[in-house]
Amino acid sequence: MKDRIQQNYSPSEVKRLLHQLAQSFEEYYSECYKAQGRSVPPLDPGRWIDLAKKALLENSDDFSTLARKALSGSHRLHDPRYMGHQVPPVVPVAAFFDLIGRASNQGAAVFEMAPFGTAAERAVIGELGKMIGWAEGSFAGVGTHGGTLANVTALLAARNVRYKNSWREGLSSINGLKPAVMTSSDSHYCIARGCGILGMGTSQLVKVPVDEKRKMDLRKARELLIKAPQSGLDVFAIVGSACTTPTGSFDDLYGIASLAQEFNLWFHVDGAHGASFLFSDKHKHLLKGIECADSIAWDAHKMLFVPALSTYLLYKNKKNSWEAFSQDAPYLFDPQDPQGLAEFDGGLRTFECTKGALSLGLWGVWSLYGKAFLASLIDRSMETTQLFYRLLNESPDFETAHEPQCNILCFRYLPEADLKSKETLSQVQIKLRNQLLQEGEGYITGTKIEGEYYLRVTVINPLTQEEHLKALMEKIRRIAQDLNR
Repeated sequence: MKDRIQQNYSPSEVKRLLHQLAQSFEEYYSECYKAQGRSVPPLDPGRWIDLAKKALLENSDDFSTLARKALSGSHRLHDPRYMGHQVPPVVPVAAFFDLIGRASNQGAAVFEMAPFGTAAERAVIGELGKMIGWAEGSFAGVGTHGGTLANVTALLAARNVRYKNSWREGLSSINGLKPAVMTSSDSHYCIARGCGILGMGTSQLVKVPVDEKRKMDLRKARELLIKAPQSGLDVFAIVGSACTTPTGSFDDLYGIASLAQEFNLWFHVDGAHGASFLFSDKHKHLLKGIECADSIAWDAHKMLFVPALSTYLLYKNKKNSWEAFSQDAPYLFDPQDPQGLAEFDGGLRTFECTKGALSLGLWGVWSLYGKAFLASLIDRSMETTQLFYRLLNESPDFETAHEPQCNILCFRYLPEADLKSKETLSQVQIKLRNQLLQEGEGYITGTKIEGEYYLRVTVINPLTQEEHLKALMEKIRRIAQDLNR
C-alpha cells in the first residue's frame, strides 16, 4: 500500500492523468459542438446511480473510462441547442484555472491558506466595485459559494445594522413592530428563504406586485411602506432584482434607492444574473442606480461564463462588510496579528468556515482574454435573444409573454385548435416541454406567469445560432402535431 500511495501522488501519475483528461474533454467538447443526438442525458436516476455504484464496487475502470462515464451523464451545456437554466457553457480556460485551486486545495477563508487565491479575489472585487461606480477604497466585498449565501448574508448584515444586539441576543421588536423585508413578487425564492433563516419568518416578507413590465411597482411599494407600521411591521431592508428569474426583468433601481432613502431602509440588489451586464457598454444602462445600493450579490457563474460556484457580495460602505458575523476563533482569525493579515481573512465575512479559491476562474479568463471578451459573450447572448424574439413574433403559431430585457424569454406555442381555456393552453406547453426532455435533443425550461404556464429559454450559449433557434421551433411544431394525433 505504501508503494501505491507514492505512485498515486507522483508527478508522473499527474502527467498521465492530465493527458487522459485532456483527451476526454476534447471528445466531450467535439460532441457538444456537433449539436447532434442528445444534449440532455436520459433523466433516469436509477440508471446513473447503478452506474456510479458499479464503479465504486469494481474498482477496475481506468481514469479515461470513469471520466467518460461522468461526462455521459452530464448536461451538455456547450451544445448550442442548450437554452435552459441560467447556467452557462463555461469558457474552458476558466475551468482549468479553477482546477489550479482545486488540485492544490486552496482554502480562501484564511489568507495564509490561500495567498494567491485570496489575492485574485481581492483584485477581482476591486475591479467590480469600480465598475459599479463606487470610490476606490470605500467599498469591500467577499467571494462566496452562490447567490443564495450572498443574498442571505447581505440581509443578515442589514438586520444587524438595524437591530444592534440581534447577533448575540436574537431578534426583538421595535416599538412592538416585527422586523420585515420588502421585495417584488417576482424576486428569487432565496429572499423568502433568508427571512426564514434569519428568524424573522417568511410571513414578514412584504411582496410588492409587479407592473406590466414585471418590474416592482414603486407606487404600490410606497403605499405598502406607509401602511407597514399599521400592519405591525418594521421594514428595514428593500431588495431590488437585477434581474428576476422568471422573465429577466430589471427593477427600477434608482426608484427603489429613492424609497430606501425616504424610509431609511437598507437597499440590497440581487444582481446574481444581471449585474454582469455592467461589463457591456451596450447594456449596462439596465443597471442604472445600482451604485446607490448598500449591498449587491453578483454571480460570476452565470453571465461571466465561469464554473459554479463563484459569487461576490459587495458592500458600498466597507465597514458594513464586517456587520454580518461576529465570531471568536483565535486558532484561525487573529485580530492582533502583527502582519495585519486578518483584514484579508474571507471567513470573517462569510457563512463558510472553509471557502474555495473561487475567483481563480474569473481572474484567469479576465487576465488572459480581457474584459472586452467577457463583454462580447454578454452582447452575443443578448443579440441571439432578440433574434429569437423576432422569429417567434413573426410566426403566427407562437406568442411571446414579454419583450426580453435580457437573455431570458418566455413564450408559448399556439395549437391550431381554438383553445379558449387558459388551463388547457398551459397543459399543452407542459406536454411539449416534457416531450422535449424525453427526446433530449435540446433543452428549455418553463415557468408560470399570472398562473399560466409558458415555455422559457435562457439564451446563454454564445455558440447558439439562428439555425438552432429555428430547429427548436420546428421541433416544438412536430411534437405538437404528434401529440394532437
